[in-house]
Amino acid sequence: MKDKFHSESNREGSLLKSLEKSLDVLDLFVECNGGMTLKEIAAKTELNTSTAFRIVNTLERRHYLTRNEDSKQYRLGARALALGYSSHWTENLVTLAKPYLRRLQQEFNETASMYIAEGDCRICLDHVESTHSLRRVIPIGESLPIYKGAAGKVLVAWAGADEQKRISDACGNLTESELTMIRHNGYAVTQDESENGLFALAVPIFNFENQVVASLTIAGPSMRFYDSVRQKMLFTMSQYACEISYALGYRKKE
Repeated sequence: MKDKFHSESNREGSLLKSLEKSLDVLDLFVECNGGMTLKEIAAKTELNTSTAFRIVNTLERRHYLTRNEDSKQYRLGARALALGYSSHWTENLVTLAKPYLRRLQQEFNETASMYIAEGDCRICLDHVESTHSLRRVIPIGESLPIYKGAAGKVLVAWAGADEQKRISDACGNLTESELTMIRHNGYAVTQDESENGLFALAVPIFNFENQVVASLTIAGPSMRFYDSVRQKMLFTMSQYACEISYALGYRKKE
């Protein structure tokens, strides 16, 4: 029994030390404006290279760090940024949008979500799930490819020209004509793109600088999204997105 206690105690101590080392690595990026190579991370944390590699590899796999293949430098990843977002400016955005997400879900009983862009990913900032047993489920903070799905395409369509080109070159399946059409229509719609049998509709949310900061999205099984419902959803979502944008200080240019 005594040996078992010591074994469990040693294991717990080892896990805590590993956690502390991982947090030490993440702490490096708090004051770092640029990226860092593995060698730099190891030197700054005083870890041997193999230990630093194991920690960084795990953090990258869990999307707390991301690695640039060209520079070999690491930066904070989507999951780490999602944590920061939840306590920064997006807190106000979530507070403003939550009632509208609830209204969308109550009116149509499909999952209503809000996404923000981060690099090549879109992050689910908040959602209200449908009560149907067959429904769209994406955990808050989950990151998905920005070039797939209506939510991501809205974010790309209103991004800067350089960012659009970077993403289009990286993924290869977004065209300038498609993005122009999304901006012209004021919304994006996809079917069977992110997942087979999934329909999604998304509209942009603007801030006081007339920049798109998020996409308001509703998604669910295609079989429930017949034409008359889609039209009603689009009208309602566009109205809600305008109200959220107005609360963020957006004023449409004449």
